Amino acid sequence: MTGVKDIGVNRGATGSHIILCDDGKTYVVKFAGRTKAAVNEFVGQALAKAVGLPVPSASLVKVSADLIASSSDMRYRTIAPGMHQGSEMVPDSFDLDEWRDHFSHGSVKLDNAGALPGAICHDNWILTGDRERADNHLVQPVGGGFRYTMLDFTHGFTGPYWTADSLEQASYLRALVPAHPLVADAVTGPESFQPTLERIEALGDSEIEAVVGAIPRSWGLTEEESECLVSFLELRRGLLRSVLASGKSSFPNWVG
Repeated sequence: MTGVKDIGVNRGATGSHIILCDDGKTYVVKFAGRTKAAVNEFVGQALAKAVGLPVPSASLVKVSADLIASSSDMRYRTIAPGMHQGSEMVPDSFDLDEWRDHFSHGSVKLDNAGALPGAICHDNWILTGDRERADNHLVQPVGGGFRYTMLDFTHGFTGPYWTADSLEQASYLRALVPAHPLVADAVTGPESFQPTLERIEALGDSEIEAVVGAIPRSWGLTEEESECLVSFLELRRGLLRSVLASGKSSFPNWVG
């Protein structure tokens, strides 16, 4: 995928850009380089997709020197030409607060509401620290109903500035990460987590290694960091069931 037009800076702390690509679609592009934002997005999206959670289509996006030259922001930040991480824009969508305030009443439900507890599973697996924000969840009208999509994994793995040491230390954390209230309300007991939890537990070491191994080398991840990332994911996969069970007080509708 090649970027053909820079539309501008996207909202958010990481300075992603909205870029039109040669497939005619628009992507939110997170740049590799000074932080691990692109790494986190690449791995978080790939693993969410692998366990059946709804995420935007992802693609590596080639950002040329000419495209960088056309943007004062990219020039100022000395973004390097090459491949960066893109997530397809979700058109005509609402964030979770907007949807709750204007649509989630009476018989209006999410067509894939079972994905909400699944998002909590994933966030506690990779330690996404900002999923309580409404704009990290989108709801899109589809075929007379509404479909949920989770997005933005920049703050997984404790955030975009993790090191091998900090990731190793975080591997053993057992406190639940924050969840948006509407997502927490979807949990009614351990059975809510079961479908996604089983898929995470069934994901083999080789599949995790393949995801991490596919991170472009040009992004500068060291061998030690790659090995630590794999170990983190494998260790937390084994801890996840007990972490979720110990946090039942965080879910108002938990029964039993």
